[in-house]
Amino acid sequence: MCSLKGNEQQEIEELFSMFHDFEIISVKKIGDVLTLELVIPWGEVWIPPIMDYQIKLDLIGCRELKCDYFVFKNDEVTKLKPTALRETIRKTTSDTRTISNLGLEIQNFTLFEPDSFILNCNNSKGIAGGELAFTAKDYMLFKSLGEPLPLHKLKQWATQWWDGIQEMWNKENQANDNTLN
Repeated sequence: MCSLKGNEQQEIEELFSMFHDFEIISVKKIGDVLTLELVIPWGEVWIPPIMDYQIKLDLIGCRELKCDYFVFKNDEVTKLKPTALRETIRKTTSDTRTISNLGLEIQNFTLFEPDSFILNCNNSKGIAGGELAFTAKDYMLFKSLGEPLPLHKLKQWATQWWDGIQEMWNKENQANDNTLN
């Protein structure tokens, strides 16, 4: 467990800074503990690949939980527009079952000192995205089978993922350069 004081606050910010394209598949709140089960994309580069690798994050000290999400309007005019131009309706919920079913994919986070966070999300299930807001003072992180996951191990996975992406981009650029010459 880590407390959000001094260096520990930096640690939780580092944790959330790695959350990009993490799909929220389950949200539970019991007392002041908010539990997020997440699918991380990094397993795609592991050998052998694990396409739907999950981690669990317990956020302790959750006094508030709110999700604002944006549903596309369903009128005929709106349906004809490109997705980026479609009008939306803002909805708000604190119901963990509803939030779990939204298909939110974390893109980044915002911290409001000292312990309020917003996870800014895209969507994979036909809504226009959303924001998951909560408070947290501590966290515990677990691998898919429930064993503790140290932050340094998650950082290692993140580095492997982004190094793999960079290598892919370099190969694509080199291939493009070769076809132009």
